[in-house]
Amino acid sequence: MEESYRYNNVSFIIKRNPRQESKEEWLASVKDCCTNIQKPRDGKTVYIGQTFRDVTYTLPNKTEKTAGIRTIYEITERTIDKHGQYFIVPDIELDTYWTNLPLSDQNIIDLYHAHGESEQYHSEIKTDMDVERLPSGKFDSNKLVLELTIIAYNILRIVGQESLKKRDDPGRKKVRRRRIRTIISNLMQFAGHLTEHAGRLVLSIGRSNRWRFTFKRIYDSFASVS
Repeated sequence: MEESYRYNNVSFIIKRNPRQESKEEWLASVKDCCTNIQKPRDGKTVYIGQTFRDVTYTLPNKTEKTAGIRTIYEITERTIDKHGQYFIVPDIELDTYWTNLPLSDQNIIDLYHAHGESEQYHSEIKTDMDVERLPSGKFDSNKLVLELTIIAYNILRIVGQESLKKRDDPGRKKVRRRRIRTIISNLMQFAGHLTEHAGRLVLSIGRSNRWRFTFKRIYDSFASVS
């Protein structure tokens, strides 16, 4: 029964727990029908595809319904390890996912693996920006705090990405993104002298500040846009 289960228009990717399912039986069942077979090296074969598994769930009115949910599988069979050692019994690794998204099998697997990076962004909001606990017992007040947090987070993220466009920072390694903590400590919270002269505000930054060139470049780029 190839019926994609949707409830309240919620899309999902859920990694299944094989429980008592046999890896050997899974491998035997997909070897003849799988069309996406990859061999990244000698002795390692990866089978990627989809099937449908019947799942029984309970509706809000307490009635039970059975539907066939799309199940993505990624089965890795190793007969030789990466050092060239042959296995007496093949090593089988099984990963299966439930989903109702109309994407390719590989995209579903990649999206699930990418959830770890999403957790890093959540961690930055909770720890680096100190928004792990909301300050009020009222929902509307906390909603306002979260909206202001979103604005501040997006600004800090834009500053971080802008700082990567040129190698004028004191960092030794090339990075793809900067943590919010790094942006706050190096580009927001630093010593300076703000004076007013001839109707203009002048910010003086000490020469010992190794981030002064990056700060000036980012400031000039934002000022030109505004």
